[in-house]
Amino acid sequence: MDHEEVGRFWSDNADAWTSLARAGFDIYRDHLNTPAFFHMLPSVAGLSGLDIGCGDGHNTRLLA
Repeated sequence: MDHEEVGRFWSDNADAWTSLARAGFDIYRDHLNTPAFFHMLPSVAGLSGLDIGCGDGHNTRLLA
């Protein structure tokens, strides 16, 4: 499997992943990764931000 095939598989799965994650099935993101990430962040109150990360903007929506 090369990087182009991996990219096709990832793109083909993106809509399903987004639907399942938004329905609460991404338990590692919701209960481990996101809380740990937010714990490391400094205060963002009053700041502007730009989401240039991977995914559907979940963390950016929570921070807003």
